[in-house]
Amino acid sequence: MPIRTKDAARAWRANEDRREAEYIAAGAAQAQAAKAAPIATVGMFIDGFAPWEVGKAYKQYDLFLYNGMVGFCRQAVTSAAHQPPFSTGMEAIYGVRPAPDDNGVYPYVYNMAASVGMRVRDGDNVYVCTRYIDPLLYPPSQVAAHFVLEN
Repeated sequence: MPIRTKDAARAWRANEDRREAEYIAAGAAQAQAAKAAPIATVGMFIDGFAPWEVGKAYKQYDLFLYNGMVGFCRQAVTSAAHQPPFSTGMEAIYGVRPAPDDNGVYPYVYNMAASVGMRVRDGDNVYVCTRYIDPLLYPPSQVAAHFVLEN
């Protein structure tokens, strides 16, 4: 078995980072090309989306990065500074797809989606989604028809 040098270890890590970046870019590109409401877990590709811009004409289902989450346009809109994504009253315009933590658990965010098997944190508890829901307007603890408390 060959002995790894520091340079070889650095090269291996750089290659892993490159592959991860390619995976994220490909996932984000595929989600953007779909021209449909993004899957509930698209937040895992968060680093592949361009930031939301004021004054930009967005088409329905365009995706963007805003406040550390993936957002998308539920309908065509020209963005305005006084109506940012995820703000009160903008539920019909923008949807949100949060990124998971290192354990694959998604934080509950108002107006997100959840797919079957998705783990969602609500306070100190983790819930497992049993039925698809979009939009999720109440915390998982209040939507017993769609979530069960994880053991």
